[in-house]
Amino acid sequence: MTASWRVEIAKQFVCAINKVDLHARTLPQQAIGLRRAEQVTNLWDKKSHSVLVNLGQAVYMGVLIPEDFPFESLKDDAERQVVRVLRDGLRDGWFIIPNVGMSTHRDFQIDIVLLHREHGVLNLEVKGHRIVVRDGIWCSGRHPGKPLKKQPYQQAQSNAFELRKLLRSECDLPNLHVEYGVAFPNTTSFDGRLPPEVNRAQLLIASDLDDPQHAVDLLMTHRWGNQPLSQDALESIVDVLSPNATFSWDPLAQASSARSRLDDICQEQIKAMAGLDVNTRVAVTGAAGTGKSRLAANWALRAFHREERTLVTCYNEPLAAQLRRRLPEDDSLRIGAFLTLALSLEGMEPLVPPADAGDEWWNVHAVGHLLRYWHQVTEQFDTIIIDEAQDFSPAWIAALEMLLDPEGPRRVLLLADEHQMLYQRGFTTPLAADGWTRCELVVNCRNSFSIGNLIRRRLNGAPAPLNRPEAAGIRWIEADDLESAVAAVQEQLHQLVTVEARDPSTILVETTDSTTRHALRAHSNLVPWEQAASTPGQVVCENVHRAKGLEVDTVLFVCTDSQVEDTLLYIGLSRAVVELTVIGPKALADRLGL
Repeated sequence: MTASWRVEIAKQFVCAINKVDLHARTLPQQAIGLRRAEQVTNLWDKKSHSVLVNLGQAVYMGVLIPEDFPFESLKDDAERQVVRVLRDGLRDGWFIIPNVGMSTHRDFQIDIVLLHREHGVLNLEVKGHRIVVRDGIWCSGRHPGKPLKKQPYQQAQSNAFELRKLLRSECDLPNLHVEYGVAFPNTTSFDGRLPPEVNRAQLLIASDLDDPQHAVDLLMTHRWGNQPLSQDALESIVDVLSPNATFSWDPLAQASSARSRLDDICQEQIKAMAGLDVNTRVAVTGAAGTGKSRLAANWALRAFHREERTLVTCYNEPLAAQLRRRLPEDDSLRIGAFLTLALSLEGMEPLVPPADAGDEWWNVHAVGHLLRYWHQVTEQFDTIIIDEAQDFSPAWIAALEMLLDPEGPRRVLLLADEHQMLYQRGFTTPLAADGWTRCELVVNCRNSFSIGNLIRRRLNGAPAPLNRPEAAGIRWIEADDLESAVAAVQEQLHQLVTVEARDPSTILVETTDSTTRHALRAHSNLVPWEQAASTPGQVVCENVHRAKGLEVDTVLFVCTDSQVEDTLLYIGLSRAVVELTVIGPKALADRLGL
């Protein structure tokens, strides 16, 4: 039985209304997972509000081994309670093995063993009775003067030492450390001073079990003695402790599951916002990873089903290609990067880009040509959707609005993140006072746990739902110059593509400058996005400007400049869904807290 990764999404919609009257239009009520979604109201044209979508904590996060563990086999109610709390409250990187029998010089049971790839092994004993401490002695809460027959802390310590001895021997892990603690699910507080050898983090009382992940994190880090477990070590430990369970820790399967779960979370957030297109002028803001491009595609599909002529545009071609893949091919849907799409509009004077067209040609000659001949365009649309609108100048947006059919619904839907503004073209988010419905996507549903935490903590990214998966996480490889950076990339690609047989299309090598990008392409067999799009099976290398708006499973972020702008870090790092490797100097790693 391979451990599966399951999630039940819980969500709650909170609509913050900025002093506006209620309107009769509402979005349909959604009831999903653990909580009933509240009705979202007041999608009123020419008013401003924020729709804040909070995804609640999911159940079935920690992984039981075996997955169909029979709870009735636990005779103690307190043990059943704690196992369920851990299963429902830990992240999906934690494996829970209840009721482990031990046969050494004495036969005994370990109540719960927790395993984690990064944090190691934890022995957790469970005591259902209330506890008090008198002069360093653990006593029953009902009989404070009567010492417990088995002192809980000493029992946990002794069992942990026996478990450590067994695993070191059977699994060939001579340096393995086993952490230990005691859970008291029916104890709300301690009466008395703890013995000096006991750290408070090692005792999980009822209030601690309200947030088991936080409690376990504190326990596993209170003395920093734990070590990561390799895939082989993890599987070997499970084989020893639960020999009847067929267990395989597959990082590729975990990554696939993580992406699937993040997609589910994002889809629920998008459902909450889709109905905003009943308004004619909508501006949605959101940080990296909050689902702006997915919402743009959703709006386009809704317009397509309404048989509206729809234009969907953004600034860079890779994002435009991603939008095309999400939408049907049809003459009523025009999708493309703004400058190339604008040159193809009906009535536009023809202009053929030279083979070596660079930024100057596109931003000076092409833009000048468009402005000069825009009045000749005859093509009209009912709905215009602009993704990554912060890359646009107000003049470009005004020109697009001129293409709206006066007899149609005349919808303009913008999506933007001013924190990703790489091009200073004068964009500002439209105001409610100017007739725009203003909304915000607030949940990061792209990045897995450690990547999302880094972006939130260091770069002011969006908060993420509690139930986001852990996945592969973050690594740092030191590289102080271009030569060492190229060597590090080559080594990582050999491991990922050759050894682990990863799909090259799930990997992106990202740089913050063109010099590094050119060197990596020349020496590491990497290709531009266009080449990979036409010839699959190659790893793409692009700078942050070109990669903006994209998302891939694995990112190798290469930057030898420790003073690089936060904006480039924010955009670049947030492209990674499940795995991020930062290749750069120690000063950059320190800056990111790696």
